Amino acid sequence: MNHGILKEVDQIDNFDFFRQFESLSEMLLLKNWYRSMLILDELIPVCIDEEYSIFKRPHLKKINHHIYREFKHAKRVSFYAKQLALALSCSICDIYTIEQSGFVHDLGKLIIDHRILYKEDKLSHNEWQIIKKHPQFGAELLSLSKHYHHLIPAVAQHHEWWNGSGYPNGLRGEEILFNARVLSVVDAYDAMTCNRSYQKRMESDAAVAEIKRCAGSQFDPEIVSVFTDKVIKKQDCSIFKNVQLIGC
Repeated sequence: MNHGILKEVDQIDNFDFFRQFESLSEMLLLKNWYRSMLILDELIPVCIDEEYSIFKRPHLKKINHHIYREFKHAKRVSFYAKQLALALSCSICDIYTIEQSGFVHDLGKLIIDHRILYKEDKLSHNEWQIIKKHPQFGAELLSLSKHYHHLIPAVAQHHEWWNGSGYPNGLRGEEILFNARVLSVVDAYDAMTCNRSYQKRMESDAAVAEIKRCAGSQFDPEIVSVFTDKVIKKQDCSIFKNVQLIGC
């Protein structure tokens, strides 16, 4: 008998993970943002601590494909963000904050209609404007949180660009919060190396080359250097390789 698997299931069942997931789906459909965030307050620390395999469970996909898809991306970005924070010699407190920020960075996408978010055809101007509001939507959700107000600036700024051409506020250089600059790099890497409705995944080497090309324009060049030289080459950063091939 595999007691390890039974232990894992017991831990998840004790928290009612799947029931909370169902409740979150219901509250989002009802556009009850306050109740949605109360549920997320309980789910976020569990999701950060759990292994990635829990997010691949078919039952979660059946409950709500939108949340299922976004939580997998959130878990991967959270992992990469933590590895990068470690490589940047951040304090223990900052490492955990960056890891948390990685998981919640795209919460605002839970508010956006999945037909826009996963559209295979080219987005219209209005649809693209809606997509670009997801950092603000995420910040607004977190403003309802009991525990995660401190993550609002990083979430709101994770699509700002080093050269000032990002959104929503056109911040540049060190005007952008350090944690947001970290998220910007790891979010882009995961987006490029994962299958999406509008693009096929890149191999890791190609994604790294693209990130290096955008250092100094989209990304903080010093953070890019640490990510490409010290993080992505580490053996444990390959843990998502096979599951990404299946799709996200």
